[in-house]
Amino acid sequence: SQLLGCKPSENCVSTSAISSPDKFGAPWSFRGDIETAFKDLINTLPSVGLQIATVDNDRKYLRANGKTTISINYPLNDVDDVEFLLDPKQQLVFYRSVSRESVFFFPPQNLYSVPISDSGSNRARLELLRTKLGWDTLAALYSSEDDDPRDYLPQKSPFDDRSNLQ
Repeated sequence: SQLLGCKPSENCVSTSAISSPDKFGAPWSFRGDIETAFKDLINTLPSVGLQIATVDNDRKYLRANGKTTISINYPLNDVDDVEFLLDPKQQLVFYRSVSRESVFFFPPQNLYSVPISDSGSNRARLELLRTKLGWDTLAALYSSEDDDPRDYLPQKSPFDDRSNLQ
């Protein structure tokens, strides 16, 4: 089974949001056995402001929630619902974090409305959790040590030499 993706009208991040790149989050990988990983996840949630609502130990699924602020410019508190599903075979963690309320700019909400941003709070909370757990992400991460802009300088192509053209 998998978690839900994200609707365009939600402040959300999910490993299942493959049709919405701005709302997609890459799965995480854990080391060791699934029992330890699941227990570590449960024990670490309070340190990022999440309270457990549901635990299904057989499926290695849990749902939690935590308070969040929708926007710096719009001081409205909201609740994020966060889900996790651990896959023992692949040693992967799938997740979804979504704000319960969406506040919209004028015009009133319609199919194409965009909510006021949560300033990345869903993604930031998940990244903090992942870091505290010491788990890896399957996303490509920027590292200034490994990534040198000089590696992207244009290379000479055989087509640059016009003398070969007839």
